[in-house]
Amino acid sequence: MDPLALFQRTMAWFTPQELQRDLHTRKRVQMFVMSHMFGPIIATPIPLFLWFADPTPMPHVLILAASIYAFWPFLALLKLFPRAYTQLAMLSVLNLTFCILWGTYNYGGTSSPFLVWLVLTPLLAFMYLGASWTARIFVFAQFTLGLGALYIFYLLGDFPSHIPVENMVVAGVLSALGCNIYVFMMAAYYSSVVDSQSELIREVERHQETLKALTLAKDEAERANGAKSEFLAKMSHELRTPLNAVLGYSEILLEDAELDGRGEQIADLQKISAAGKHLLAMVNDILDISKIEAGKMSLHVETVDLDLLINEVESTARPLAIKNANSFVVERHGELGTIRCDATKLRQAIFNLLSNAAKFTHNGSITLSILRRPEAGQEWIEIAVADTGIGISAQQQKALFNNFAQANPKIAAVYGGTGLGLSLSQNLCRLMGGQIDVESELGKGSCFTIRLPAQSEEAAHDPLANVRGAIVPLHGEHVQDFNDRISGTGSSERQRLLIIDDDRNFLEVAERLFAKEGVTPICTDAPQSALQIARTVKPSAIFLDILMPGFDGWDVLAALKADPITRDIPVLMISILSERSKALAAGADGILLKPLDGDKVRTAIASLKAARGARPPRAVNE
Repeated sequence: MDPLALFQRTMAWFTPQELQRDLHTRKRVQMFVMSHMFGPIIATPIPLFLWFADPTPMPHVLILAASIYAFWPFLALLKLFPRAYTQLAMLSVLNLTFCILWGTYNYGGTSSPFLVWLVLTPLLAFMYLGASWTARIFVFAQFTLGLGALYIFYLLGDFPSHIPVENMVVAGVLSALGCNIYVFMMAAYYSSVVDSQSELIREVERHQETLKALTLAKDEAERANGAKSEFLAKMSHELRTPLNAVLGYSEILLEDAELDGRGEQIADLQKISAAGKHLLAMVNDILDISKIEAGKMSLHVETVDLDLLINEVESTARPLAIKNANSFVVERHGELGTIRCDATKLRQAIFNLLSNAAKFTHNGSITLSILRRPEAGQEWIEIAVADTGIGISAQQQKALFNNFAQANPKIAAVYGGTGLGLSLSQNLCRLMGGQIDVESELGKGSCFTIRLPAQSEEAAHDPLANVRGAIVPLHGEHVQDFNDRISGTGSSERQRLLIIDDDRNFLEVAERLFAKEGVTPICTDAPQSALQIARTVKPSAIFLDILMPGFDGWDVLAALKADPITRDIPVLMISILSERSKALAAGADGILLKPLDGDKVRTAIASLKAARGARPPRAVNE
């Protein structure tokens, strides 16, 4: 075995486990162990020389030898009593002092060659005990008392002369050699300790530099992420503004073409509308993912009738399924009841899964199954979308929920898509406390299962529940207040609605869409004049755009709510984003999401009329 390895193993064996936890304590204990292992060996030539050189070596040489070899039992005591290390170190230093002074007293007195060893006592004491005040006081006290005792003996009489001083040359050489070897050994070990600590300090400094670089990189990444989020938000708004006009005008032109029987134009207009909706969906997905990554995606948790939600999803998804000659089956297992979740985000996640199933399945079957089951003390909803399509390999499933991830380039080339749908759906489900699991086999189809926690309480009746995604409805006393204020405004003939938006193209589309529903839209692109217009025409409700330069929607809303004449008029914010929480806190009654189309407008008007008829009319306080 390597001698160095054997030495290190011996040192480790004598060092108690309790004293190895702290780095500094472990180093001091190792110094103690090493000095006690080799110290008696280095000092052995001195008592041997004295034994043969002294005509009468008894008993002083034996006492000196016993004191030297007493250092070895300290190793056993340290192993047996590790908690008494400090006391053992002090006793060891006292024993060394006694050994030196005893040899000095018997052989040469103040001229003894053994007196040189006395410089080791403070050195070893500080190595054993550290530089604490206890160690300092102890070293000073024992050193002073030892020299004081030696001086007292000198005053009391002559020192014993067992060997004449002139015959102590060999003893002096042995003493100096042993002392130098001992100091060299301890200094070398201490130097290795210092070197290892220095290397450790350099390693810490390197890590600190790395940490500083990582912190700078993190700050830079956060700034870049903030710039990216701001860019996406601005680009989203800039893209949605023309898209709103494209979708709105295509909707109007499509209805006019159907009424006039211009069949050759209907197909073209349907393609324009479909392309615009597809582009809008991609813009929405990118913005939603950006908000999730930035931690700014909020949930609007409400009580949702799961049967109604599935009916809505089914009516939307069935045309997609039959487009590729697929059968579409909906299986409800038992009573579904209600759940507490964000209905919009759950609907979006389910529709994404059904859309993918319809896209990758031809002449097959798609099954939407819903199950409510108790698990781990609470109820869970499982919504599974199974298909008999092309399937996904095990390797491809690993990156299935990553942004912009698709099965492979060939599939992307054939079926298209951006690879955002599954990633967004998974993130939305995780925000609601659930997740999406996948089971699939290449060539045999796939099954995606949404698992969400559920609650079984009944949902309160909501007069605005039929506003399917067009208006974000309120609940509780907010709905009651909304209905009360609608029932007290407007005329007995056509309702007058005030629409405020800085985009004239949007106002033209909105005016035509609302006018088709038998109401009188009053449009303005001057938000600064909105309060005066509202005071004059007393509309049944106000539709107010949020993003307007200068005097934005929040400023207009604050002015409307501060005025005694207009404060009771219901206000619905118009936005490309669902900022319901902020809108409710500011005093609005809901949100109408852009882009507008005929279905959203009809649903909004029907809801307003239903709410008006729910209560007898009352006059507006002027």
